[in-house]
Amino acid sequence: MKHNRLLLVCLLGSWLAAGCSASRPEATSVPALQPQPAAVSETRDALDSEPEETRPAPEPEKPAPAPTAKKQQAPEEVTIFLPDAGTDLNAQPDTPEQIQNAQNLVQNARAAQSLSAPAPDRVSFENEDLIPLEGRRLNPMAYEPLLPDDTPAPWRGEELKYGIYYSFIRAGTAYIKNRGLTTVNGRKAFLLQTTAFSAAVIDAFFKVRDINYSWLDAENFYSLGYLQSVREGGYKRDEWLIFDYPKKLFYGELQKKEDPHIISGPLDMQVLDMLSSLYFVRAQKLEVGKDIVFDIINRERQYPLVVKVLKKETVKTDAGKFDCIVVEPQFRGEGIFVSKGKSLKVWLTDDEYKMPVKMKTEVFIGSVSAELLEYKRN
Repeated sequence: MKHNRLLLVCLLGSWLAAGCSASRPEATSVPALQPQPAAVSETRDALDSEPEETRPAPEPEKPAPAPTAKKQQAPEEVTIFLPDAGTDLNAQPDTPEQIQNAQNLVQNARAAQSLSAPAPDRVSFENEDLIPLEGRRLNPMAYEPLLPDDTPAPWRGEELKYGIYYSFIRAGTAYIKNRGLTTVNGRKAFLLQTTAFSAAVIDAFFKVRDINYSWLDAENFYSLGYLQSVREGGYKRDEWLIFDYPKKLFYGELQKKEDPHIISGPLDMQVLDMLSSLYFVRAQKLEVGKDIVFDIINRERQYPLVVKVLKKETVKTDAGKFDCIVVEPQFRGEGIFVSKGKSLKVWLTDDEYKMPVKMKTEVFIGSVSAELLEYKRN
């Protein structure tokens, strides 16, 4: 099984597919949500599954005046214009000056690390394993001290444990935690972490030990950067990005088996990464029939992604019985967790926490699901 398929073990850690493409939704005016990044809107049927080339040509419209930026103030309405979907932010080769600038920024970030080692994780559940970080190329933001979470966020002190199942077979275990608060470029941020482990029976032929970090702005809930560190069989990949909004660019490193190389690109709006997007959705008011649209940056690609709010449903797991809201991220292409034409559904508790208690996606044969086993709120 290819590593991108077995990464389903880390389903909860990175709940959205990487590298998906989506058609561009139209700009729409919606009541401002608090807090809310600049690149989000609510719309109905924002993505149409029908390819654009098969659609009838639209009727000619009179040219509209160029929109002017407005300062976002609740509860006034804001108009959001999303960029073209699937934009390859490095479609054109960087100039030598751009490459040198990105290299300098990475070096400066390394030099500014506050700690000599990342803040250590701790065991939260019985029989929980911790992933050693030696030999992994981490985001410099991982070397910042952690503070207790004193915010009113619904995930304050939250720690979750999941069983990962291939059909009815236990394939592994995943953990998702709010590690606490840290400081990134003068802003408070949640350090969100997921770890994923393949079961012992799978370890024998395809050992999985994956870890993801995401730094979520604690005030406005947009991403300040992420880390993906993948160890699956003989495959490994370490990738991290810092979203530098004042400089209007992102930069980071990608390392597989070869030496690490710099990745960078333009950044003209507040965005989310895969893990932080789950928390952003949890912070929204979810209404059946209304969609949430936001921009993702992952692997140097930026694209809008639509999360459809489908229905309400009661779910029972080992952690208890929960009244839930079912949401479905919309995929238009191949992704890590979802093959083309397949769907991923997520069950969030219908309360102030919106805790993810179940996820399920169809695969080539059967299905893969993640179900909540235990949870803690400290």
